[in-house]
Amino acid sequence: MSAGSPTMPASPFARYRPLLLVVALLILPFAIGGGLYAWGWRPAKATSHGELLTPPRPVPPLADTAGKPVAKADFDGHWTLVVAGSGPCEAACRQWITITRQVHVALYKQMPRVQRAWVTDQPGADPAPLLAIQPDLHPLVATGTDAADAFDLTTAGHRVFVVDPLGQIILRYAPDADPKDILKDMDRLLRYAWAG
Repeated sequence: MSAGSPTMPASPFARYRPLLLVVALLILPFAIGGGLYAWGWRPAKATSHGELLTPPRPVPPLADTAGKPVAKADFDGHWTLVVAGSGPCEAACRQWITITRQVHVALYKQMPRVQRAWVTDQPGADPAPLLAIQPDLHPLVATGTDAADAFDLTTAGHRVFVVDPLGQIILRYAPDADPKDILKDMDRLLRYAWAG
């Protein structure tokens, strides 16, 4: 046994120092978040420009202009921009259809993820003039009160709706909405959504 000063035993604190450091690092984010919340700080809310429908509305039964029922699966897997309004597609309706086409094109690389539709409550509507200039448009007819209510066909004016790839109507725009706002919302949806 060598002569020399005896070694001091390690303090209990030194023994648990790594564990305490790990616990402190785990608690720190919660402490900071709680402190910020207590002092009134709130993160900026991500807002959509359209009216978010809560709860979302399921796509109701619809038909094509020949009266053949349209399967709900036709909406699955794509985002759909819907122009909806009562009666024939006159000036305001045609303007919105043109605007939604411009929004669709402006999405550029995301275009294949989006389709467009026109919904009316007028059975036997003639879509030929629209399809002559916009062949990718899906003309549809609301077949009952559920469809009329889902797309606000009992109110005046034409509106744009967004249907998600699961067949849920999630956004509604007023008849005087700014097309740039629709483009911003669609761009954000397509950037962050995994579906469609």
